[in-house]
Amino acid sequence: MKTIHFAIASIFYHKKAMVLYTLVSFFAVIGLIVTFALIYSMDQVIAQTRDLLATEDLQTKVAEEIQPVTTIYHQLFYLIFSAFTLVFIGFQVYYQLYKRSEYTAWLASGATTRQWVAMQIIEMLLPLLAAAVIAFVLLLLFQPYFQRELLSGHIIALDRERASDNFWEAVQSLPGQEFAITIPQNSQILVQNVDLNSTTWLAILFESTRHTLVVLLAAVTGFTGLIASGHSLYRRKKQWKNQLS
Repeated sequence: MKTIHFAIASIFYHKKAMVLYTLVSFFAVIGLIVTFALIYSMDQVIAQTRDLLATEDLQTKVAEEIQPVTTIYHQLFYLIFSAFTLVFIGFQVYYQLYKRSEYTAWLASGATTRQWVAMQIIEMLLPLLAAAVIAFVLLLLFQPYFQRELLSGHIIALDRERASDNFWEAVQSLPGQEFAITIPQNSQILVQNVDLNSTTWLAILFESTRHTLVVLLAAVTGFTGLIASGHSLYRRKKQWKNQLS
């Protein structure tokens, strides 16, 4: 509890830096939730589309043609996560250097390096959790708009990859399949005809938020622990050298 108390006090003391970090975390959370929601909702689109197909060959074809779209969403995840990671590492390195005098005072008070590292981790996790809660509440309040934008994203991605055209070209190449398919030949109609009710969308939002939190909490905890520990070891070694000299 004492470590948590010091972490909260440090957040308020360094409020300018923490506000900046919270904003970055907020946009990262929003971006990752949207990305995971795109992935999970596209899985629903693929599943429901496959149910409309008469043969396994057609089911395989639709999965193959939509796969590039799913790949785009995964690339978007790596892009957002990598950008957040780079910004966070830079921020954390600067932040630890900025707090070097506080670390010296911390050790002088009789506290341990392990407690210092724990405090740094908590100090980073609390704003991240606050940003995640705010992002989730906003997406929940604007769920209808969120749904429309996700569906629009699917349509844009499908059109960009010409998935519908490629799928129909593949269908025409299969013998005897001219009347074996009942799905629309247009990306917009295809996506809009998929039945995703409010319960399904809510489940997608919850799962996307959970996955986002798992990824970011693990990254923030790991990188903060490594950087804070490395900085602490460097400062201790430097102090020992000064004492010996």
